Amino acid sequence: MILPIRCGGAIAFRRVDTPVASNWLADESLQLGNSDIAGQEHSESIRHDSIVGSLSLDGAPDDRFYLIGKYEVTRDQYAAVMGEDCPEPSDDGSIAADGMSWFDAQAFTIRYTEWLHANAPEQLAADAGPGAFVRLPTEEEWEFAARGGQAVPDAVRRQRLFPMDGPVDTYVWFAGYKSCDGALQPVGLLKPNPLGLFDIIGNAQEYVIDLYRLRTQSRAHGQVGGATARGGSCLTTEARVRTAERAELPLFDPETGQPEGKPYTGFRLSIGAPILTGQTRIEKIHDDWVAFGDTRIQIDPDQDPIEALDDIAEAQEDPQIRDTILEAAQTFKTEMERRNAIEMKSAKSVMLSGMLMIRDYLVGLDDIYRLTQWLQAGGPDPAADAVLARAHERLDITRDVFLAALVHATDDFEQTTLDTAEKTVGQETRMRLQSATDRTRATTERMLSMFGEFTRQYRAQTDTDPSVFYHQIEEYYSELTGR
Repeated sequence: MILPIRCGGAIAFRRVDTPVASNWLADESLQLGNSDIAGQEHSESIRHDSIVGSLSLDGAPDDRFYLIGKYEVTRDQYAAVMGEDCPEPSDDGSIAADGMSWFDAQAFTIRYTEWLHANAPEQLAADAGPGAFVRLPTEEEWEFAARGGQAVPDAVRRQRLFPMDGPVDTYVWFAGYKSCDGALQPVGLLKPNPLGLFDIIGNAQEYVIDLYRLRTQSRAHGQVGGATARGGSCLTTEARVRTAERAELPLFDPETGQPEGKPYTGFRLSIGAPILTGQTRIEKIHDDWVAFGDTRIQIDPDQDPIEALDDIAEAQEDPQIRDTILEAAQTFKTEMERRNAIEMKSAKSVMLSGMLMIRDYLVGLDDIYRLTQWLQAGGPDPAADAVLARAHERLDITRDVFLAALVHATDDFEQTTLDTAEKTVGQETRMRLQSATDRTRATTERMLSMFGEFTRQYRAQTDTDPSVFYHQIEEYYSELTGR
């Protein structure tokens, strides 16, 4: 997405999808930091948090995303927004802007938002939704995007660096003669990360909107400090290059009391939106809040333990007893919320497993077909017969695992949970397969939807003959291959 700026320029943004369930209180778990950061545990150790985008073009909670700058803000872009006159074109204009204070970066977002609403309101609304505004990214948004977002699997997203098809110096500007060599570089010269973000690590370290906080062994510490900058810069050695890098910078010069900036420190933009956009949204959020901690155990509504505790508390005249009961109800609700999140993760894993079992089934069918054709063309061959027999054995195992996944899905999860998981997995998979062929994307979506349909069929009739499912997979194989 490209938005105009003053003086005839433009700023490019990348969409970061955060698919979740259809509930305004739903979000996605996120691991920040890394474990291999000796000496920086107080700042960069692993912390578990959550994320969801604040933008939704159709107003639906399950299609939220955010926008983040494709590049660091350049010197020309900074001058165009903050200066009186338009900058003269120069070779240095595409170098990452640096040296501004955190307050200056905030002022840039204010001025740019004002300019967009005055000069390109329709385009901003079309690309980001109503009420959108420019701001700095949060730490969670910055790190999720820097690690590759939904373009990479969760396990890969937790690594020290995002996946690189080549040496680090083809993706990151760092200290040393073979990279920055002490000088900030023009943006976009190296390869991007899997989300298409350039220089997200290295070159200029980047301000985020959050003020700096230490990390304990399990959470963010309560003390709030100065500005936070992420990603390292041209002063970071190659050995220290990492996505988790965080730095605290002073907000003010201790001698003059004036806002202070630092060399090699710049920023990239993000676009967000308000949450409570009207009474209808507020009422829906409240309903979702009530539903979010509900038990998913199939019990009579009159026997819901959380509601029962609330009713008992309301009837209590003793305030101390009432508060104790309400505290117990809240503890129960919090635990159910945690368990519901774990359940959704498990449901997504089951849907992925089912999809992969269908894929393995198709591969097995193709192996058997090719081996059979080879044997028919070449005549009797005991060794080839043995290979074909093993292929049939592998297909039998695949059938068993497929059935186990199907039974597990329908026995252990409500269908609404599986349907939500199917939709979320589909969104995540589409993000990861953006660079894949049309055929790969189409077959992947078909296999996922096929397993979802199988769960609905099996739930409706749990004594369905397994051959019914096998036949549908084999028909799809014929559709794919024409055999």
